[in-house]
Amino acid sequence: MSNNTLYLKAAEQFRRNPGQRAAYESGGHCVVIAGPGSGKTKTLTVKLARILAEDVHEPRGVACITYNNECARELENRLEALGVEPGRRVFIGTVHSFSLTQIVLPYAKSAHLELPNEFCVATRTERARALERAYNRAIGGPENPQNWDLRMTNYRRSILDRNSEEWRSRNPELAQLVEAYEEELRAMDRIDFDDMPLLAVRALRENVSA
Repeated sequence: MSNNTLYLKAAEQFRRNPGQRAAYESGGHCVVIAGPGSGKTKTLTVKLARILAEDVHEPRGVACITYNNECARELENRLEALGVEPGRRVFIGTVHSFSLTQIVLPYAKSAHLELPNEFCVATRTERARALERAYNRAIGGPENPQNWDLRMTNYRRSILDRNSEEWRSRNPELAQLVEAYEEELRAMDRIDFDDMPLLAVRALRENVSA
């Protein structure tokens, strides 16, 4: 049996399970809810192989976003058993990895993300240094700047549109701190972990018609 039809043999087992069969054959949004060991991962990988063989053709591909790297490795192993190897047409990884490798790195310039030419991900020490400098610029005072880290992180994640009135008005102090912190990171040629999905969302939002 050739690699591109191995999924058909695997899918035969779904005939005994109507739920798996329905998920495998679904063409739109589909949520699979089942307990551990019930075959969710198998259903996902066989369906992914089918999509690549029947629905998504060259040069288009498929992205499979997972919770962590361990899940990604499990999916890769199962797909390889079906003759599907991660590569140009298949991405398997976390949302942060997808955001960085598939959107931010290849499209930073064309999407006008205003990132340094050569940037990398900040270490914990570099993040702390950037926050300290940002705190002194935007807020000041005797408090430990690191006490603001969680509040700043939550604010960055909660309002995605930096041009909105909500960004400025909900908490002007935190808005100024976030912007100063990100400026400090960029001055160091750095982005941080949260930057990855935030920059990816910004690139997609601001370049809808591109």
